[in-house]
Amino acid sequence: NQALALAEQHDNPDVNATVQLTFTRVLGQNGDFRRALPHAERALALIRGLGQPAREADALNTAGWCAAKLGDYETARAHCQAALDLLPSGASNSKANYLDSLGYIEHRTGHHDLAVERYQQALSLFRALGADSDCADTLDNLGHPYTALGQRERARAVWRQALELYRRQGRGEDAERVRRQLDAVDGG
Repeated sequence: NQALALAEQHDNPDVNATVQLTFTRVLGQNGDFRRALPHAERALALIRGLGQPAREADALNTAGWCAAKLGDYETARAHCQAALDLLPSGASNSKANYLDSLGYIEHRTGHHDLAVERYQQALSLFRALGADSDCADTLDNLGHPYTALGQRERARAVWRQALELYRRQGRGEDAERVRRQLDAVDGG
């Protein structure tokens, strides 16, 4: 809060945008997307005036993610797709994150085939980067549209991979959640 007040006081759009995005992420990690979204939108407005496409894409995806978590999928899709379109070539980690966000949005809006496609694209990029933590999360996410499509064996396969990665990463809560998902799909 102090950093945010100082950034706004000194009228430096670059610093203010950075602080706004940091504040957004902290609020988002605590699940407070309602308070996070205005900070993401403020950061986006500030960054748009700086002529920095990669940062603008990041701010778009962040605002889109907040909107998605609040159930505003139309806004979320528009922001996340714009982020993907704006992204300079070679930004694979960012591209993977944006595709993962779009996978979440497509799954939540009932476009399960498209969600699978987006998650698979993200997973390929994360694997190429050796980003095992992100791979685990995307594998976990991918199981949900597979389940919605009635593709239980595919859901089991990706959840088993996620479970193994979570265990290796010492992410016990995530591993336990995925184990429960496997139990549910095995029992269903």
